[in-house]
Amino acid sequence: MPGLRSRSLSTRLLIWIVPISVAGSLAITIPNYFIARSVILQETQKGIAAVTDSAAAQAKSYFEQRQNDIVTISQSPLFKDHYMNAEYGLTQEAEVYRMDIERMLVDLECRAKAYTVLCYVDKEGREVVRVERGRAVTPRGAPRDISQTRSNKPSGIMHDGGGPPFVRSTVPLGDGGGKVRGALVFDASLGPVYDALGRVHLGVSGRSFLTTRPKDPLYGEYAAKGPVLTAVAPIAGTEWSVATAVERADFIERLGWVSTMTFVLLLSAGLTLILALTRKVRTLLAPLQALAAAAQAYARGDLGVRVPAEGSGEVAALSDSFNAMADALKARTEDLLRRVRELSSLQRMNDAVLRQLGKESIGAACLDAAVSGLGYQRGMLFWVDGLRKEVVGAAAKGFDGLGLTDDELRARRVPLGGGDIVAVAARGREAILVLDPAADPRCDPEFVRRTDARSFCIVPIVVRDKTIAVLGLSLPVSGTPIGLPELKGLALFAGAAGLALENAELLDAVTESEARYRTAVENSPYAVVGLDRNCRITLWNRRAESLFGYSALEAAGHTLEVVFGPAVYKGLLRRVETEGALHQEEAAGAARDGRPLMLSLSWTGQNAGPGGEREWFVVLEDLSEKKRLQAQLVRSEKLSAVGSVLSGVAHELNSPLGAVTGLAELLKDDPAGSGVKEELRHIYDAAMRCRDIVSGLLLFVRKRKPVRERVTLNFAIQSTLSMFEYRLIKSDGIVLEVDLDPSGPTVAGSFHKLQQLALNLLANARDAVRSGLGSRTIRVRTRRRPEGSTLEVEDNGPGVPPELRKTVFEPFFTTKPLGQGTGLGLSVCAKLVEDSDGRIRCEETPGGGARFVVDFPPCPDGLPEPAAELKLPPSMPGRRVLVADDEPELLQVMLRLLAEDGLIASAVAPAAALDKVRQGGFDLLITDIDLGPVKGTALLEAARALPGRPPVILVSGDILNEELDRELTALKAPVLAKPFLRSEFLRLVRRVLQDSYAPRFRGRA
Repeated sequence: MPGLRSRSLSTRLLIWIVPISVAGSLAITIPNYFIARSVILQETQKGIAAVTDSAAAQAKSYFEQRQNDIVTISQSPLFKDHYMNAEYGLTQEAEVYRMDIERMLVDLECRAKAYTVLCYVDKEGREVVRVERGRAVTPRGAPRDISQTRSNKPSGIMHDGGGPPFVRSTVPLGDGGGKVRGALVFDASLGPVYDALGRVHLGVSGRSFLTTRPKDPLYGEYAAKGPVLTAVAPIAGTEWSVATAVERADFIERLGWVSTMTFVLLLSAGLTLILALTRKVRTLLAPLQALAAAAQAYARGDLGVRVPAEGSGEVAALSDSFNAMADALKARTEDLLRRVRELSSLQRMNDAVLRQLGKESIGAACLDAAVSGLGYQRGMLFWVDGLRKEVVGAAAKGFDGLGLTDDELRARRVPLGGGDIVAVAARGREAILVLDPAADPRCDPEFVRRTDARSFCIVPIVVRDKTIAVLGLSLPVSGTPIGLPELKGLALFAGAAGLALENAELLDAVTESEARYRTAVENSPYAVVGLDRNCRITLWNRRAESLFGYSALEAAGHTLEVVFGPAVYKGLLRRVETEGALHQEEAAGAARDGRPLMLSLSWTGQNAGPGGEREWFVVLEDLSEKKRLQAQLVRSEKLSAVGSVLSGVAHELNSPLGAVTGLAELLKDDPAGSGVKEELRHIYDAAMRCRDIVSGLLLFVRKRKPVRERVTLNFAIQSTLSMFEYRLIKSDGIVLEVDLDPSGPTVAGSFHKLQQLALNLLANARDAVRSGLGSRTIRVRTRRRPEGSTLEVEDNGPGVPPELRKTVFEPFFTTKPLGQGTGLGLSVCAKLVEDSDGRIRCEETPGGGARFVVDFPPCPDGLPEPAAELKLPPSMPGRRVLVADDEPELLQVMLRLLAEDGLIASAVAPAAALDKVRQGGFDLLITDIDLGPVKGTALLEAARALPGRPPVILVSGDILNEELDRELTALKAPVLAKPFLRSEFLRLVRRVLQDSYAPRFRGRA
């Protein structure tokens, strides 16, 4: 190269640069060709494999979707409903389910558009439903063989006429016992798979196809002119694979041409570079040192360094470029620093929003960002109060030297409609630049002096055409006036600040609304449950926790099946899906501890927002207590009605019933009637049964303070057994096992009521064992316990189901056939036990019968013994007794009983009773209270007016008359309630006569 000195810097550089450049170009070009060729082939192979895998995945998805379709459809309960109704001969019902199945298959084909034939066949293989290409057609007659159907895997590729090939999937429909009751047969078209494979394009000759022969990748289906790139991907779950083949030449054919052109261009560029270097190296090297020194100084941070533009050509241009670059970098650096300050201020403002600090804190952050971030020295923020129509000071920054505080600024209030510059900017919604505040009439002179304002700008913060705040910024220290470019930047900043403040207001509103919503839901008296789109629990308030026993954490993610159980929940869910909502629906549920609940629920849906999924809201009310109170009210009304009826009937019934029981008792023991003794005994038993029923009814509805006596439990049981034992053993053939505690447990109560309790329990046990076959056994036990006494009456009858063991003590509840029970026996027992402060319960015996257990509390000391009243006092023959009653039969019974007891008894008609009593001449008066024309109480007053005051016994069947009961209590006269037994009648007569004559005898002594 002439013109170059052999030892010059340029020569030395060129000696190294030229050979190295040429050798480097060759060293780079040749390997690059082979590397590029290898990389292209590898990447192509990967691409083919990826395309093949993608095609296989699509095919797999297609086949899996078809399998999911047939499996999902097979789980529909419609098929079971169809073949069960068909088997039972319910043709119409079966046809309804068949049409539902037909519509379901047509809907599947219309949605999937992938099936040629959908069939539902019965257990004989005959087609019941057939759907072809989206419509139902007449089923074909030829039966299919489904006896070996045990899998739903697709068949091989099949053809049917001229249509596209398809694959067939079959799923058996079986019952719970594993028996095949039918099958689903779906023919899925392979047209979509072939179409998808046909849309795969690789190179010029590449294509993909479906195959079932895995050994040869090409399988004779692809004719290639040269080497081929192939990829095979099996379709999981099937016997098929997707194969892709493409000729290798499609990708490397142009690589040789590209490498040749690259080599030519590389040589040309190399020669050009050598010539340029040869020409310019000498001129460029001279100023390089100066340029390098300037670059080092610039790198050290000296942004003012510049390079002199010396020389000519590229070196001078390089110097000028360096100087221009330095100037631009300096300007950009300053602009970047300014933008960093702005972004930092915006970031601080954004952090305030994200931390949800509220409107006041975010406003202070906006002011701080404007002053510190935008390079201003002082600033003020004002709020616009739209309700009060005024602009109110909020915060100040940079006024520390002047002593202006936030509190002083908050005291400044400017009318929104006034002429102050802050109000003008708020109304006009545009920034205002004030260069001379003293000359501007819109500026308050006193406030200008207080804030040392020289030039400033007022920027309104506008959101949705509404001014919410005003910013005031100034540079009083530097004295630099604010220009229009800065004003435009402030307008952009005000927009960002407006968004931040609006978000703060919205956040405050949302937070307050959410708090109100959460408080209302959590404090609701109803159980409130929120469900997601899958009906999983997302909300569970405190009432739901207390009602059902599950915490919110335990309930989250579950369905309401935990409350209603599977069957009820599925029914409710089906109705919600069908009707869209449920309102005030009653359903049975249960708490966590198994406690049953009757619930009223309202189940409604709501959208989570635009594009959101549908959510559900369920409100549950516990109706258990309300139902119980309603039942109790009905029962109270029922008892009230019974009491009203008994009050009217008792008086009319008790008198003839008293005559029947009295005569039956007399005739039963009459030797003259020995020929009909058995019949008389039956009459007596029936009369006693009537008396027990009436006594039970009267005892049930009567409201009297129970008598409290110290009663030996064994004595009460033995007395009851003496009356009932013959009937149990001789008549009914019952084995009676009695086990009485020898320690003699005592009970605080009434002897007669304890007898009634034992009698009712024995009668109930007798009815239970008489209804069954085999041996009949009744066991009676008494036990003394530290906590009281226990009476057990056990039988080997059918027992009482667990769900009825509390119900049996309710009034009028009976399990006996119609006409064989009043439903009062056990309810009367419960009342009798309650009068003694005891408890009664029903248990199951090991043999399957029933055991009624009565627990009595300990008997307190100091109670009177009833033994004296239970003993029959001695007879007092010869005494004169006057009897007045309007019932002739009962009157005859009383006269006969008195005569048999040695008393001189005489009867008097009701009309003449008052005159007869006033005449005297009797030792005892027995009178009915209601004698028609005259009252027994009038006879009582007349008898008490006689000398000697003969005693009076009042007889009444109207024992439910509360007014009469109060009157008799005030009269302090003994009362005999109808119907009565002979022993009861004679005991009262003898006791009254004995008490009446004892004072006279003591007086004479």
